[in-house]
Amino acid sequence: MMTPEHARWREFKNRLEGPEGCNFHENDDGTTVWDCGGGHDQSRSRATLEAMGFDEEFVAGSLQFFTDRGGHCDCEVLFNVEL
Repeated sequence: MMTPEHARWREFKNRLEGPEGCNFHENDDGTTVWDCGGGHDQSRSRATLEAMGFDEEFVAGSLQFFTDRGGHCDCEVLFNVEL
């Protein structure tokens, strides 16, 4: 499962922070903004892990790991899981 100790954690985190995920960026006034998606779920985390080539068992275990650590939606995965 994907954890902060996994060798590809940084890649996962960078992709989830980027345009294919929550799209963290600064707006015109310098404020950091992001888009967690309409469902406030883990759909972008799932899509990122799948795009990285992980199988369903790995993805499902990762999503449960995120939930257990307060990552109930994609932005919460970024904010809470690594703490």
